[in-house]
Amino acid sequence: MKIVVFGDSVLKGVITTPETTSLFDVTENDSLTLAQKKLGFELDNRSIYGNIISKGQSKFNKWLEKGGSADICIIEFGDNDSDYDWSPISQNPGETFEKKTPLEDYTRILNEMVQACKAHNILPLLATAPALIPERWINTISKDLNKENILKFLNNDINRLSKNQEEYFNCMLKYAKENDIICIDFRSELLKQNNYNDLICLDGIHPNEKGYELMSQIWIEKLSALSLNK
Repeated sequence: MKIVVFGDSVLKGVITTPETTSLFDVTENDSLTLAQKKLGFELDNRSIYGNIISKGQSKFNKWLEKGGSADICIIEFGDNDSDYDWSPISQNPGETFEKKTPLEDYTRILNEMVQACKAHNILPLLATAPALIPERWINTISKDLNKENILKFLNNDINRLSKNQEEYFNCMLKYAKENDIICIDFRSELLKQNNYNDLICLDGIHPNEKGYELMSQIWIEKLSALSLNK
């Protein structure tokens, strides 16, 4: 079984630690690599840090044009799409700003990628990322910026950060249900854990090593079921 992946930093395996001098590190024990070691499938992970769905679609289309093929294509976007460019907001919090990808564009592109998979006899598999932790994420996005102005833009409600993310993931889940597409909801699965905060890096959005390990167990379960049903 060959799996190709188009996603963002979560499926890339990004982690952040207080000790690092770089913006981020990439763990060798990302969730899909751990699952691959257990199940032995061929993995072509094309996930990119900071990826939004329009850029992912562009890479996906070029891959298809060059003759790319796979049994399964994992599509994981939403974190960055539901986010803002915080720099201008920190300077002018009273102005109107658009998310990086409007929700209607997100849904349209998601459908286009799914339909392209089907047209090339590739099984589309959607995935949400884990839920962000607003108390941590607010500090990450406001680093070196005007945090007071960012809070003003959020009406002093940091939970809006979670709601924005959830809106996009709910959109993916709704699309998957209405179109009979498999979707692995890591957001819901990980939130079932009593120690959820211990699974996420201090930046508030990327899983840590424990988080990726748990995600790998979910991949193993879901992908094993798909393999048995082929």
